[in-house]
Amino acid sequence: MASMSFTGSRFFESLKAIPLLRGAGDRFQINLSRRYRPMVVPLRLCLIGSCVLLAIGICWNLWQVILTYQESSTIQAELDRVRQQDLDLIANARHEGIDLSESALKSLPFEVELANQLLGKRTFSWTKFLTELEQTIPSRLVLSSVRLDQAGTRVRLTGTALSLDDITAFTVGLQDHATFKNTILAQHRVGSNGLVEFDVTLQYRHDGT
Repeated sequence: MASMSFTGSRFFESLKAIPLLRGAGDRFQINLSRRYRPMVVPLRLCLIGSCVLLAIGICWNLWQVILTYQESSTIQAELDRVRQQDLDLIANARHEGIDLSESALKSLPFEVELANQLLGKRTFSWTKFLTELEQTIPSRLVLSSVRLDQAGTRVRLTGTALSLDDITAFTVGLQDHATFKNTILAQHRVGSNGLVEFDVTLQYRHDGT
């Protein structure tokens, strides 16, 4: 019995000798604090940095979403304002008797071109044109027709001459004239009466430019 008591006392003495179980007042204490590991520090810093970057990225994306939403709202409001202006313009035009339908707008370029052609014809002077043309006609050449295009700038002349030299002199005179340019002898042929028939095209600068 005495030996068992001695053995037990030695066992408890050995437990007290262990640093984890020895403390003040000879009470049992267990050290549960973590052990410092230097190799884990870089990994921990990387994880913390990644979390910070992720949070910053989330905040940036949220800010961009807010800005995009505000910009789209502004664009939508501007589109609504422009549509309303178009509706007001169409209503005012309809009130004034002006047709702004899609079919009318498609035919507008043609009407503008026609109006420009009419204005060009109003400013075209046949007297001035024939006077300037007469200055270039040789004595042995006769014009049979004078045709102008709708714009009044392209002229086609047909006639007869006694010889090809007369036609050449006529085309050279047209080219040297101040108001005629790009003179082209389209064709010429000898007729049944022995006269040379010709066809000349040229450009007339009736505005003096």
